Parts: sequence; C-alpha cells; structure tokens
Amino acid sequence: MRFSLSNKVDQTPSDVIETQGETAKIQCLHSVPNYNQINWYRQNQDHGFTLMGYLLGKEPYKENDFKDKIEMSGDGNNNRYLNIKSLSSNDNAVYFCAAYYTAF
Repeated sequence: MRFSLSNKVDQTPSDVIETQGETAKIQCLHSVPNYNQINWYRQNQDHGFTLMGYLLGKEPYKENDFKDKIEMSGDGNNNRYLNIKSLSSNDNAVYFCAAYYTAF
C-alpha cells in the first residue's frame, strides 16, 4: 500500500440532501497515477468508521452489510461513483473515498 501526499482526491458534492427513499450519488476523482482502487467508507455515531466496499479497476467488491444498499461504478481509472439506494434516516453519515494502488 502506498500513500501520496502530493496528489489529491476530490469528492463531490460535499453535502447531499435527498428525500427518503431516493438514491444519493457521490463522485470520487483522484489525480494519483496508477492508483487503481477506490475504497468507500461511512462514518456515523452508531457504527464508527466502516468500509462499505471498493472498486478495483472497474470491478466492485461490496461488504456483506452493504450488498443491497450501494452500487459502485467508474471508468477504472480516476473517476468513480457511489450510489446509496433507498435512503433512510439510518444513512445519515459522513461518506468518503480513498485512492490506493493494488498490485494484482
């Protein structure tokens, strides 16, 4: 695992307000050459810091607790998306992405 302090990861939008039952979409863009994995995390008061899943290239891998809740997609390079489906009050949290390099 490598980390880069000179490149950046941007997540948009910074705030999402959606109606209960709707889907929220978050975009993650990074400028780190060769980083091929994006991890998506959720942080809330009830469960702390939780990995929801990750995209390795274009292939999504979801944690069991989030299999029916999220969809992840992207171009396999710098542009990735997280969709959080059927929103409820339980989804009120901070969501963020992190870029990594994974050799496979």
